[in-house]
Amino acid sequence: MRWITALIAPLIEAWGEVKVQRARVVLSLIGVVAAVAAMSTVMALGALIVQSNREMLEASQGRATTLTFSISKSADDETSNGQYVSSGPLESGMDPDSSNSNADSSSSGWAAEDTGIINDPVGNAMKTVADRFKLPYWSRQAQSSLAIKDIKELENTGMYRGHAVPQPKYGYDQPQVQAVDPAYATIYRLRLLEGRWLQARDADQRVTPVVINRRMWEYFGQPNIADPMIITADNDSGDRFRVVGVVQSHRYDMATMYVPYDAWILTQEDSSDNSVGFAGKEMLVWTDPEQTSQAHEDIQSALTAILGPGWDLTVWGDEIWDDGDAMAMLGSDDNSAGTRNIIMAIGTVVILLGALGLLNVAIVTVRQRIREIGIRRALGASAKRIFFAVFMESVVATFVAGVIGVMLAIIAIRVMPLESMNIELQDIPAFPVSAALAGIAISTGIGALCGIIPALAAIRVRPIDAIRY
Repeated sequence: MRWITALIAPLIEAWGEVKVQRARVVLSLIGVVAAVAAMSTVMALGALIVQSNREMLEASQGRATTLTFSISKSADDETSNGQYVSSGPLESGMDPDSSNSNADSSSSGWAAEDTGIINDPVGNAMKTVADRFKLPYWSRQAQSSLAIKDIKELENTGMYRGHAVPQPKYGYDQPQVQAVDPAYATIYRLRLLEGRWLQARDADQRVTPVVINRRMWEYFGQPNIADPMIITADNDSGDRFRVVGVVQSHRYDMATMYVPYDAWILTQEDSSDNSVGFAGKEMLVWTDPEQTSQAHEDIQSALTAILGPGWDLTVWGDEIWDDGDAMAMLGSDDNSAGTRNIIMAIGTVVILLGALGLLNVAIVTVRQRIREIGIRRALGASAKRIFFAVFMESVVATFVAGVIGVMLAIIAIRVMPLESMNIELQDIPAFPVSAALAGIAISTGIGALCGIIPALAAIRVRPIDAIRY
């Protein structure tokens, strides 16, 4: 208990002296507060830029680590009519219907929309593998494009639902279609702005639910999607889609429409574009970085066994986050780094100037307290106690200045227009602890250096000389 008292008592005494000299201390520490606030803000912005770059990389490549299994039919194994039939063996325990549905549906003479049987050996193989390994985050992906009648009408009339809609800045383009499974939004960090994301049951709806990105939503004047927003395909089938959600889009994203994978394949299978049904399919799997190699090997082996010969399987993704260029995107660019270094240098100079002001106040204060110090020494106070008390006055003052500076930095980050600074964040992190600790540590360290000189001056005072002063 004695050592606790010996530690706390000087702190309380130092705080009391700081309050007595508060006018001088406040004036001398304004620069320190400003410098700490600036330095902490810059360090926090650097962390936000890194987070923003990470999210942008994950939005384009998938989270670390996302494996992409791309499957297409070998060029020398196509049938005469352009349709593909899987001839590969099944692993034990697999559902034979999942790979033979092609033969069943093609021989029945009925369209896939009538039978509900999807002629999709690749997609079925992917689903079988996902079910077998109980993958928590996986999605099939097929990319295509689709002309939308409503967008053509907007181009011609500038009207939607009877209201005039301003023409977008970069004009109209027909949407890119992404046929995906529900976990796609998690893998690619899609941020929902309105409504909901796709669900497993959406594939069975008569009017297919879809999610569009913000750019496509702006084409229609950002209408309320709760009032059923139906868009129609500009093709012979006249497929209709109900918009159930809107996701954020990045600056250079095209208009995009996300469709349930099974629903899209079911309605597009009879298209004259054979690639819609069979070529260029991808399976996305978000894995633990420590298990990436094992997942790569197991899933690739399972897909190869199900599909058999005649299919090309390409895997990538595990090397992306090890690539130097990709990892460099997580840091700020040279201009940002240079700006940060300049501000840090200026902040250091300002802190030193503020510290000199504090040093001057501390020396003057010691000179004014010589009689008090002499009396305390005469009554038995040790040189160590006097040194520690005077030393801690500077430390306490600069510590408080550092805390205030960090608080101002936190407020600045919260009110700062990050989007206008090209810092787009889905998961806004808390204020970096490292920036707060660095700001407080720098200011406290400067205070400690400035407290040594007056503390040494105080212990050199002889009691008899001090009493005569």
